[in-house]
Amino acid sequence: MARSIHAQSRRNNTPLVEVNSAAIPEELIESELFGHVKGAFTGATGAKKGKFELADGATLFLDEVGDMSLIFRRKFCAFLKSNASNPWGVQRLFR
Repeated sequence: MARSIHAQSRRNNTPLVEVNSAAIPEELIESELFGHVKGAFTGATGAKKGKFELADGATLFLDEVGDMSLIFRRKFCAFLKSNASNPWGVQRLFR
């Protein structure tokens, strides 16, 4: 269904970034969606753009949002309201 909607949208010439939230471990969901910088946590050997940044100007499909933790859903709602985020390890907000 998401692919069909994307194909008929004005953004059909941009990527459809799909995320199965249930498949991402709770401790990694924030990094996957918001990104991180080198050294933000053990194993962060380089910077990584999050799915929100990768989908900027494109279409983002989040599947299984209900399986995200309540804590992360609060952060996600704050992101939707402000349209600003900060990758792990960064203090300033990106818009």
